[in-house]
Amino acid sequence: MVPFKETINTKQELIEACKKGFEDYTNRRISKNDFCMYFGFTHGKAITTFYEGNYEQLLIDGGFNSGSSAYFSAGINAWKNLRDDIYTFPPYSQNDSRWGILDDEPLQQIFYGAPGTGKSYKIKELTGKANVIRTTFHPDSDYSTFVGCYKPTTKLVNIKSTFGGKAVNVVNEKGEPEKETKIVYEFVEQAFLQAYVNAWKLYAEAGETEVPTEPKKQYLIIEEINRGNCAQIFGDLFQLLDRNDENGFSDYYIKADSDMCSHLKKAFEEQGITNVNVPSIGGLSADEAAEKIISGEILVLPNNLYIWATMNTSDQSLFPIDSAFKRRWDWKYMPIADESKGWIIEIGKNTYDWWTFLDKINHKIEEATYSEDKKLGYFFCKAKDRVIDAKKFVGKVLFYLWNDVFKDTDFADSLLKDEDGKKSFDKFYTPVGQGNAEVEISRVIEFMKRAEVEPLTAGEDTTEEEDEDGNTSTSEGRNYDKFSVNGEGRYGKNRLPSECMKKYIELHPDMSVEQVYAEWKKLGDIVPHFIESKEVFDARTDNSKRSVEIACGNSVIYVAKNGYGSNGKIDEFILAVNNANWGITLAKEA
Repeated sequence: MVPFKETINTKQELIEACKKGFEDYTNRRISKNDFCMYFGFTHGKAITTFYEGNYEQLLIDGGFNSGSSAYFSAGINAWKNLRDDIYTFPPYSQNDSRWGILDDEPLQQIFYGAPGTGKSYKIKELTGKANVIRTTFHPDSDYSTFVGCYKPTTKLVNIKSTFGGKAVNVVNEKGEPEKETKIVYEFVEQAFLQAYVNAWKLYAEAGETEVPTEPKKQYLIIEEINRGNCAQIFGDLFQLLDRNDENGFSDYYIKADSDMCSHLKKAFEEQGITNVNVPSIGGLSADEAAEKIISGEILVLPNNLYIWATMNTSDQSLFPIDSAFKRRWDWKYMPIADESKGWIIEIGKNTYDWWTFLDKINHKIEEATYSEDKKLGYFFCKAKDRVIDAKKFVGKVLFYLWNDVFKDTDFADSLLKDEDGKKSFDKFYTPVGQGNAEVEISRVIEFMKRAEVEPLTAGEDTTEEEDEDGNTSTSEGRNYDKFSVNGEGRYGKNRLPSECMKKYIELHPDMSVEQVYAEWKKLGDIVPHFIESKEVFDARTDNSKRSVEIACGNSVIYVAKNGYGSNGKIDEFILAVNNANWGITLAKEA
């Protein structure tokens, strides 16, 4: 087993590293023989991958003209001996086996972002089928509910009686001890100690093999970490969060109180943990540290215990996390992004694209609050069979916007004010008796218009009639023109291009996706990301992938569904298509 990772991934990287060595040699910072031996040993994997059977060619590519190939080969052969387990390096002894084997995953990290950005989902995806213990912090969480404490429990015990000055068991007619239920106090471990004990169990098991292997990982997941008082919950465990960069163990230990010490000693005995291989810790030698860990006298986090947490930025003021605590974690930002699930919102007979709604409303949230904390992530509201119905949309999404975002801002006037000038949420419901209410569909449709979210499909619209320019009495310069493709359909501006693409593919069934892409590119870049191939679309890393995926031949093509509004872009698109002689005519409907 090679006890270090290959850091070079391409042939060009290997050549550049060799050139760097040649530069060091010419500047007399290292001898040629020393470099060749070192380079062959430390990069044996890359060398045998890209230059197998012709190692000397790498030296030539790196600038070395001749000599030292024997030292180079010796270094490579030494690496091969490690790879093939012919010998180990350094030799394993009782207490120095594997704490340097660390992967790139942070031992402690917090996934943070707006509500619904998929923080918990991401953790679930990363941990897979590994050992996971999960807990959730809340305002009443404390050290005892996170770590453990003595609690009263019921236990079945033998009934005792005194006979001849001695306590003896009371037996029944069959000679069996009589039982009774008593309340006893036992140490009950909570999420932290559960994960702690199991992590050491997994660690010890990995060391019992003939050649110690990397231990299985144990994850402790803390949901909503900032909803609890971290200083109060972690207590002296805070000291353990200082992890060594090289071996992953806690740099410092903490002493267990007598109750915890007794419990840990018993727990380790029950798990059959009699010895662990650890480095020296906090002034203790490796052997002393191992002995005190197993006896429960001290606590030390092993390098296979991963503590990950989630944090909603919208809740950051509940219990502020101090800077000293923050420094002990890696922080992974979860951005708001289109997860391309194809979710839609159904409001009466109207349907709306979920991501389009999020994009529009998040812009308004930022304008109203000057912050990203209150924005909505893609998974803020879960769809059932890809549909978010009106009841869920109003009860979860609109109530959040009303109660937590817009209620005390000027934006409530433009989005939530009624015709009588009042800002209210109850107008989204109609009482039907017996404590029940139904969603007032017309109110929700009006809200979507005020939020400038156009429907994908529009059914019966119960709001007031639009005028010639597509405005209602409450809209501010909006236009709701509808357009047809070859005399069919009534499509909004942002839907028209994708419907036009579908008609084009229908009229040209023998064209490949490459040919279709090339022909549409001739129209120009009417809006950002107007037309994209699958390769171009997948390569994009921005958070605004607002495009429609359309099947074309044996692949797909993407057409932008945003940006054709009141800026004249839809007119530019219509003119370009009508002049292209495609057999397609786009027209504005009356």
